[in-house]
Amino acid sequence: MQPRFDVPSYLTIWRDCLKIYAVKKDKLKKALKDQRLYLTTDTWTSIQNINYMCLTVHWIDEGWDLNKKILNFCQVSNHKGETIGGTIEICLLVWRIDNNLTVTVDNANSNNLTINI
Repeated sequence: MQPRFDVPSYLTIWRDCLKIYAVKKDKLKKALKDQRLYLTTDTWTSIQNINYMCLTVHWIDEGWDLNKKILNFCQVSNHKGETIGGTIEICLLVWRIDNNLTVTVDNANSNNLTINI
């Protein structure tokens, strides 16, 4: 470490990161309010054989600009429709999103099961 810099403890950095996250999350919730939302999800398996899923929200704002933000990036047990649908449902409940128009899933075999959840 460069001795000229005074680095706070890891707890201070951790708390500061959580504060920034909370502010950014609240700002995004306000931006999503009263918008028609489009969701996309992508799942893949890492080289370590761990399954991951990313849920992205897309919307067009008042200025007709296309926006997109990642709502959730998490580990999932498999690529089945029930698993993907359940994970999407939990994420939407956490974000209090109930005004989405479409959900696009990357695996055609799991589309019907994902949407039915």
